Formats: sequence, structure tokens, C-alpha cells
Amino acid sequence: MKISIVIPVYNVAPYIEDCLQSVMNQTWQGCMECILVDDCGTDESMQLIEQRLQTYAGKIDFRIIHHQQNRGLSAARNSGIDVVTGDYVYFLDSDDEITPDCIERLTKPLQDKDYDFVVGGYQIIGSQIQMDPLRLKDGVALTDNEVLKAYRVKDWYLMSVNKLYQVSFLNRHHLRFLEGIIHEDELWSFQIACLAKSLYAVGHVTYLYKIREGSITVRKNYERSCSCINRILKEMCDFSRQHQLEQNQDVHNLIQNFQMITLNSIHAEAPSLFRTFYAEQRRVMTTTWRKCSQLDGGDFRKQLRDLHLLLPVPLAMTYLKLLFHFM
Repeated sequence: MKISIVIPVYNVAPYIEDCLQSVMNQTWQGCMECILVDDCGTDESMQLIEQRLQTYAGKIDFRIIHHQQNRGLSAARNSGIDVVTGDYVYFLDSDDEITPDCIERLTKPLQDKDYDFVVGGYQIIGSQIQMDPLRLKDGVALTDNEVLKAYRVKDWYLMSVNKLYQVSFLNRHHLRFLEGIIHEDELWSFQIACLAKSLYAVGHVTYLYKIREGSITVRKNYERSCSCINRILKEMCDFSRQHQLEQNQDVHNLIQNFQMITLNSIHAEAPSLFRTFYAEQRRVMTTTWRKCSQLDGGDFRKQLRDLHLLLPVPLAMTYLKLLFHFM
């Protein structure tokens, strides 16, 4: 079994050496390659990488892929996926680190059985921001619809990092990151949850997730965020139709919850954009009372959540504002 680590690199000079060293420190003795994708930053990140690799004498096969121009995180990850030669691929952001036993722990269950992906725990460094943890206990294995249901109730997190994905699974389903957007992990993990038929949870911290000022995670550009969110919502709806999942209650609730969370966020943080943002969503989110009743069943809370889609847009906006006020 061979493991491929993909690291997109863009303006991370203060962090890249620690990131790289954390890969070199891996205790796993199996075959491993590390693909560093140069996304045309403007600092000395790539020079630092090249200097460090010149003195590296270990067994990991490091390779550098160069973009001709800056294309963004999704494109960099895709470039890595396209050239990996491993059986499993692992995404590591270049300003984060992995624990020395990361790959050893995540590959251990694969000695007995193949899984579509293996997920580990993570620790946040540098911020008090709360993010969804891995709630699955160590050693839990899920199959078939259990994977999707566990994602819907947030038993495993949406971040694409700190997971070993079976490359044949990704290629069989033509899974790649949507390029040109932010919040790309929202769509990626939704698609993984919909299609994966097996998951194994490693309940130990294997990833050190650093939150730094100026990162994509911290910066706020509401106009771009609105555009990307609506693009993701459309992709989710198209994906559910393409894979005949429109009548799946878990898929329905994932899409509806994503919409409501983002609507509430924009209403609270960028109210001047709310009208345009919502009008665009309504062009994507078409439904009927019969469909909502069927998928929401007798759950009154879900019926309240989806009611706005059945109202004329002006009335729906008033309804949503009242709903958000009492949430």
C-alpha cells in the first residue's frame, strides 16, 4: 500500500518548514510520496521547500508540481490528485501540521480491509473558534447509508483535510474539487458523504489545524462568499439529481440545512446583500408542497424550515427574518 500526501503551497513562508518537517517525521515505514503543488505565491515558500528538500535523505518521495499561474486551493488539490501514484491520498494544508504517528494510525485499519476513506481527529491551534470535532469513537466503521447519516448529524466533520481517501473511489466517481470558489469543502464533503459506502474513524488527534490571521478561514469577503455559496447550493442540487438522490431524506436535509445556515449568516453579517442573495437561491431551490411534506414527514421543525420555499419571495423574506429572530 502506498500513501500520497498532497500539499498546496501559496504564501505560507512562516509555516511551510514546520509543515514539511511534520511529514518528514512520520513514523510509518510504508511507501509514501508527498506532492507539493506550487500555486504561484509571491513569497519565499517554494525557495524554503527546495532548500529543505536538498538536505532530506529519507525514504519519502517528494515531488513538486508547478502551476503556471495562481489557480486557488481547489485547483491545487486537483493537480495533486491527478498525479498521485498512491492507493490513498491525504490532503494537508501548508500552514498546518500532522502528528508524527498520523499516517501510521490512519493506515492501520487498512491492513485488514479497504475503506473509501479513513478520518482522524484534529486539534485547533491559535484560536478559540469552535469547529465540529470528530464525534465517532475510535474504531467505528460505517457502511452504506450509515456514512451519509453520520455526516448529516455531524458525527464526522466537513473539512477535507485529515482523511485518507481511496484514490480508486475518487476516480471511479470522478470526484474533484470545484475550482474558482471558496468554501470548497462544503461541496466536497457533501459529495463524499453521498457516494462513500465505507468509513473508518480513528479517534486520536492526527492533525494540527492552525488558524492564522489573513487566512482564507479568517478573511471576510461577503460578496464573493455569497456568490460561492449560491454556486455550491446549485451544485448540490444538480448533484442530487444526477445521482438520483432527490428523494433521499438525508440529502434533502443536508441541502436545506446548508441553505438555512448560510441565509442566517448573511442576514446577520451582511444584511444589505440578503435580498439579492436569497433571490438567487430561490431560482435554484424549486420545490412543491407535496415534495416538502414527503421529505419532511411529520417533523414540524423541518416543515417550518422549508416553508419559505413555498411562499412568494417578498413574503418568504419577511418570514425568514421572523424565523431568524426567534432562532
